[in-house]
Amino acid sequence: MKRRAQLALIGVVLLAVASWAAAQGTLQVPSGAATPAVRFGNFIEVGNDVLMHIIATTDFRINTTHNFDFEEKVRDRVASRNPVDTIAQSGESDVFWMLSRFGVDFRYQKSTEVQIVLEQRTNLDGNTTDDRMNSTNPGGTDVFGRAASTENKGFSCRYCWLDYKFEGTPLRLRVGFDLWTLDQAGYIGDNDPRIAVFGDFGDFDVMAGGWIQGTSQRLGLVGDNNRINYMVSAGYNLRPHRFQLDMVYFRDRFAGADTQATGLRPDPLGFTGQKTDAGLIMGSWSGRMGPVRALVQGNVVVGHATGANMAGIAGAGLTGIQGADRHYDIFAGSVVAYGEVDLGIVRPFLGFIWGSGDGDPTDHKLHGFNTTPYRDTIQITGTTWFAHLDTSNVFARDYSCPARFQGLGVANPNTPGVASTTNPGAPGIPGRSGPTVATNNPTQVVAGQQNPYALGIAGSAASPGGGETECTHTVTSPFNDRLGNLSHLGISSAYSNPGTMVIPVGIRVFPLKGYEINGWYIYRAMLNTKLLEAAFAPELAVRGGGIRKGEYQEVGASVLWTLNPNFDIRLAGNIAIPLGGFIDLAHLGNCNAPGGGGAYGSSARCGGTDPALRGEVRFRARF
Repeated sequence: MKRRAQLALIGVVLLAVASWAAAQGTLQVPSGAATPAVRFGNFIEVGNDVLMHIIATTDFRINTTHNFDFEEKVRDRVASRNPVDTIAQSGESDVFWMLSRFGVDFRYQKSTEVQIVLEQRTNLDGNTTDDRMNSTNPGGTDVFGRAASTENKGFSCRYCWLDYKFEGTPLRLRVGFDLWTLDQAGYIGDNDPRIAVFGDFGDFDVMAGGWIQGTSQRLGLVGDNNRINYMVSAGYNLRPHRFQLDMVYFRDRFAGADTQATGLRPDPLGFTGQKTDAGLIMGSWSGRMGPVRALVQGNVVVGHATGANMAGIAGAGLTGIQGADRHYDIFAGSVVAYGEVDLGIVRPFLGFIWGSGDGDPTDHKLHGFNTTPYRDTIQITGTTWFAHLDTSNVFARDYSCPARFQGLGVANPNTPGVASTTNPGAPGIPGRSGPTVATNNPTQVVAGQQNPYALGIAGSAASPGGGETECTHTVTSPFNDRLGNLSHLGISSAYSNPGTMVIPVGIRVFPLKGYEINGWYIYRAMLNTKLLEAAFAPELAVRGGGIRKGEYQEVGASVLWTLNPNFDIRLAGNIAIPLGGFIDLAHLGNCNAPGGGGAYGSSARCGGTDPALRGEVRFRARF
């Protein structure tokens, strides 16, 4: 009996051991141990069919500039003292700054993808790196009359989107804000929030969607007060060629929305009541023929705009407007072309960008080409065609206004010491403190009322002395979308501009693996300067002559050294020499005015002939 009990006990133990051993055989790891990660390229499996990729970028840059306004007599300055303001970081400044990004990319099987990327950009010194959340600029009000600003830093969600592939269909949906482009030349593109549906049918692909540029919620309103744009695209690949047709409908009710402030309001608004309905049509071809790689894209914008009815609104000042409103027909065109010859180590290139200009501020037509009805960034250097010109100020941040229009509107630039009663010259542009004449009616033959908003930059009086870093064009946009925007009655429109011609020519050299050297010469000009001549008619009548078309010519170069797939160093520099049009505009300024260059000699007129210089060193790591 006792033996039977022992045998039974041994049997139970053996069964227990066998069960435990069988259980161990079904487990991949001992209890309590971490599940090993499975890597698929740059992605790590973090769940059942769920993959994750860490995204990280650290980008340190050192910038230095001199005479960005082409005038040695006017004291150099930054457009903003805030260390998180991006204007100084890519434009006029002597600064050491940082761009940091951290994020994740999640994927579930092959159908769903989500990406979230945070970004921080700030100018660096021993105090800003301490990240004091309640600090302000040292020194109080600066020499140009600008009050100290806060230096609070923080992260923003730079790219946040989700993507879903409808299984068993050629359709894909993307919602959120990624860095996107529509057409081959990058005329339309940004990280603006959008909803888009893509269809992939092999060699043929389509897309339809829309993006929100300005929402009424930010104005405290609901209803039809938004700036929403709609787009469609179709492309056909006949390798090595691609043909593409893109169309965009711009519906802008944001600029003219009714707020407490009436009349002309600060950018991104315009005149109360203005409306824009415009369509942009873009047809393009890109391909390769032997060693030649090329792109040609034709663009036309058509539509209708309505100028505001300011009659009877206190402070509006548009006494020349009669009737309920003023209707404008929109018709403008553009061509962009690029060619590059692959000769092995050396690749010479030639480009051409042309946009029609508006020459009559008194008519009911808007003929100045811009990619959008409002001033905005585009992604032309985000494409492979112009990416190597990303450090050029013709494509990146623009140079400052010639001589910053120093003193214009304070004293007559043609007669030193005599107060100007003619054109106050676009009050509200930083660096100009002249009296405001509330009209933009170019048909009135009244001294001082031709067009005080010649450059279309209004409402910037809160930042006196800044100098308007972006004088003629917006960041990453080659078009003159910041000139003459307010030349037509009752409307602020980027379709009111003097036109653009940009011709880049240069060479790309790849001497060794990991090295790229780029050098270029770029000519930049306006096509029709009548808008500016009408605006500054009183000054030009005294001085004599007009405003020539040439803006400036730039010589630049960059050297990119890629040490490994995740780290590179870049050196870049530009020299810009002013041409006739910029010199003529500089002559409107008064270099004896206070707050800038001080008293220099016996002549008040600015010269505007000094070259502008910019240099940059970048250290970048990306994962």
